[in-house]
Amino acid sequence: MADKIRLGVVGLGRVSSSHLPAIEELRDKVTLQAIVSRDPDKADRAAAGWVGVSLYTSFDDALGDPAIDAFLLLLPHDLHAPYAIKAMAAGKHVLIEKPMALNYSEGKQMVETAEQNGVTLMVGQSRRFFGPVMKSIDKIHRGEIGDLFTIHAMLLAYIDKPAAEWWKDVKHIGGFIIPLWGSHILDYIVWAYGELPETVYAQGYSHNPNWEGEDEVTISLKFSRNRMANVMMSFNAGRVPGDEEGLGGKRIWSTQDSVYLRYMTGTKGVLHLKDEHELWDNGEKLVCSGKHTSNFTWQLEEFVDSLLEKRKPLAAGDEVLGVMRVMDAIFASIATNSVIQLDEVGQEKRERDCD
Repeated sequence: MADKIRLGVVGLGRVSSSHLPAIEELRDKVTLQAIVSRDPDKADRAAAGWVGVSLYTSFDDALGDPAIDAFLLLLPHDLHAPYAIKAMAAGKHVLIEKPMALNYSEGKQMVETAEQNGVTLMVGQSRRFFGPVMKSIDKIHRGEIGDLFTIHAMLLAYIDKPAAEWWKDVKHIGGFIIPLWGSHILDYIVWAYGELPETVYAQGYSHNPNWEGEDEVTISLKFSRNRMANVMMSFNAGRVPGDEEGLGGKRIWSTQDSVYLRYMTGTKGVLHLKDEHELWDNGEKLVCSGKHTSNFTWQLEEFVDSLLEKRKPLAAGDEVLGVMRVMDAIFASIATNSVIQLDEVGQEKRERDCD
């Protein structure tokens, strides 16, 4: 492999506006080798200012390009597994947007393909890559708040219209608020505890006719030794005055337009994350600098460094696969109104009715 990672970007949807500047910022380590898009005009615009970028309208054609070391896949959720599996079978490393896949079975196939072909699979759990978030996990794992026994997480936001057409269809997105935002929260919880929950109970409903999936969710997770995590999420929590355009669906909202809080309680203290930008330790606000101004830059650098250093990245596919098990259990619980117990091989079973 060259001194730089030669990267192919697949998909130029909304999220590409966060990833492409990260590539620019890491020019000393990354070369934008190719762009793959069904829209050649959009690809031309995205390639403006870059030198020597190959443009493809066919992913299969890009797979045969020996100059591409790795792919950054920015696609609808139902395309994550098939595109990642194709790329890795062709010997390419993959950084895939979250959620990893539509379900655990797809994610497992992705991990197995990475192992069989000796390539790296990393999941874009981009909200790990903030200074306060990293600091909170470090404090938890060092035992600075004692034995963690409860996590409470809340996301209250308002979105009236989906940011992309494919968000409307459960077949493409795999739900709604759970894959869009729950995947971040669940990833943090599993990361903090360092294990998967023993049982899951969830309720979820859709109140907005502009999409099929759930926009109101509550989730209760029970871990070993009677430790817990509770999650409440809503996309119906009202507008912020003065930002009608942002919260009315004309552009995607950010967490700064919403209430996004996490409280991690241990036997010796409490950590409080406000969004990803503030960390409070027992009532004291901490100064937590990030590695980069953009969390997407930090995330991409972790992926690239792992390839150059031949090591496993943070948020590797086999690590995030556990989150897919939890998400499957959540949807099973919603469908059956039951507590779901995770067994040893990743299948979920009904424990008891909650009628």
